Amino acid sequence: MPWSALGQLLTPLSYLRIRHPLKAWFDYVVPAITAVTVTVVLLSLPVSVPLLGESGVISVVTGLLQILVGFYIAALAAVATFAREGLDEPMSGDDALLMVERMGHKIHAKLSRRQFLCYLFGYLAFSALALYFLGSLANLLKGNFELLFSSYALPYLRHLAFALYVFWTSNVLVTTLLGLHYLTDRLHRS
Repeated sequence: MPWSALGQLLTPLSYLRIRHPLKAWFDYVVPAITAVTVTVVLLSLPVSVPLLGESGVISVVTGLLQILVGFYIAALAAVATFAREGLDEPMSGDDALLMVERMGHKIHAKLSRRQFLCYLFGYLAFSALALYFLGSLANLLKGNFELLFSSYALPYLRHLAFALYVFWTSNVLVTTLLGLHYLTDRLHRS
């Protein structure tokens, strides 16, 4: 497969390349704090909470992701086709910038509200699909992990993998809240 085709499949990840003064907080800081807190709390409870299996945390998350994928794709379609005055104007406040290549030159393009929301909901749909398949795969391969890794390394790998999964899930949650903020409030301001 040519690299350009792979780049097209990963286009939704362009959302992570958008630059804005507050975006790092939404993309990394708040999800990291949430992931550390959730991981420490769940792993410190006196009665252990199963991470994998039918009643595990990852199964609960994958159940929610099944619903959210459809919502994100519908939101993306609505934003992309919605006829509203001002939606194609640059975002108010600090510029949201994305490095793009135009005629062989790389430039920082100022994103319109519509472009920002399309990148946001495209990223959320991609992430929800990826997390759904990763969570489902982890549940399917649960028994194999114990055979593949030593009994010494397995708990550390399990905790690290879970923390990364919770980080990405927290990123999706925070980004969803940001998208809801834009859809419920920012789009309607003059």
